[in-house]
Amino acid sequence: MEQMAVLKQVDLFRGLDSLELVQVSKLVKHRRFEAGGRVIEEGEPGFSLYAVKTGMFRVLIEAHGEVKEVANFVSGDSFGELALIDHAPRSASVEAVTSGEVLEFDDKAFETLMSHSAELRLKLLQNLVKNLAAKLRRANDRLAQIL
Repeated sequence: MEQMAVLKQVDLFRGLDSLELVQVSKLVKHRRFEAGGRVIEEGEPGFSLYAVKTGMFRVLIEAHGEVKEVANFVSGDSFGELALIDHAPRSASVEAVTSGEVLEFDDKAFETLMSHSAELRLKLLQNLVKNLAAKLRRANDRLAQIL
């Protein structure tokens, strides 16, 4: 039940009904990390989205020979969405600040859900676009503050 509560908070799965959330819950993998453990590594190929179940995780980017923390994620937050679209190398690293657990949702699970029904496919795509747009706006706001 705890997993379902986390999934309901994840933007990608917002608005899904109970049956759809059960389908999602069958496709996610649980991964546990101790403080300092890397979930994803900048530059590596990406194939999964992650949702924070417990703990705190931080986003790190290497720039000009320095590693900078640019964001934090807590329960219900997700990261790695671009991997579901383009499988390009990761644009940042994410590591655990505290011990915690994430739910991993890979590209094969995404494809499985996308093939279930046109209605579910539309919900997922709308949520994905909204989520990426919100993250882009936040990144633009941070960039404007720097400049």
